[in-house]
Amino acid sequence: MRLLKLLLAISMAAGLALSLTGCSADFNNPTPTEWDVQIVGDSVFDLSGDIQKTLKTLSGKMYKDRSVSGAKIAAIQSQLNTALGRTTLKTVIADGGANDILQGSMDCDSDPLTSGCLGTLDYIGDKMEVMLEAMYQKSPDDCVWLGYYHVKGGQVEKNEAIDYAYSNVYPGIFGATNMSAYLVDPRAAFTGHEAGYIKSDDIHPTLTGSQVLANMIWNVMVAENMYR
Repeated sequence: MRLLKLLLAISMAAGLALSLTGCSADFNNPTPTEWDVQIVGDSVFDLSGDIQKTLKTLSGKMYKDRSVSGAKIAAIQSQLNTALGRTTLKTVIADGGANDILQGSMDCDSDPLTSGCLGTLDYIGDKMEVMLEAMYQKSPDDCVWLGYYHVKGGQVEKNEAIDYAYSNVYPGIFGATNMSAYLVDPRAAFTGHEAGYIKSDDIHPTLTGSQVLANMIWNVMVAENMYR
């Protein structure tokens, strides 16, 4: 029994490592009851599944979730392409880009940001723009894009890159597209609550943090009368 517990602990640790490195793994893929709302993204959605569960409580539906822990923006674009195969798809909930920064070879810890990091951020923005255009050309009417909050602890130097995206990347994407795409900015909501909202890995949201994010997403969906 002790050996079994040890092996289980090793397996769980390995799963977390996958989510924080270049590998990708789908940890939460519940059976959906609503396919016309789909989630694409990374471990902010997938690692704990708490955002999914909170949205189910709010909507009464389990949305189809294609998010994968460890996914970079190109992989999330692939998730979206699969989702767009559903001709009746109405609303997309998305995030992406953090793993390109966290796992990438370009240094996004330096102050000021290096040209390599700025190039990565521009690449993420280009991918996002292509994704939103693909949604506009196909069936979805609406998109809620969850931006990133400030991380903490050993990852805090990444916050300059996160702020750069809000100031210099997102404005040219949201509002420029022909579809109803809305950016959710959780930075202010998380400020001062990092210890309770972000796990000890300094990156992923806790249950409380996930509930805050889910409610922010839901509030936009309700305010903009999105299919939900």
